Amino acid sequence: MQTENSTCTDFHEHERTQHDSITIHARTRSHLEAAVEAAVQQLSARARYRKQGILVTRTAPGTVIVSLDPNVPCGMSYERTTW
Repeated sequence: MQTENSTCTDFHEHERTQHDSITIHARTRSHLEAAVEAAVQQLSARARYRKQGILVTRTAPGTVIVSLDPNVPCGMSYERTTW
């Protein structure tokens, strides 16, 4: 599993856009899936504390934003695609 401090030619490090979201850029599906899973895990504690869910938004091929969202029920994660 990739961590924030790791580097790989097929994987761009997570970019923290805010404390409540993580933007992920990846070149392969396997790296993208692993990075999304890691981002959801990183935000889970904050989501429970704030009683919010997690929204996974695919904004472009290989780009995903994982964020806390007050419109997603606590304990749930929703996915959407905007491209």
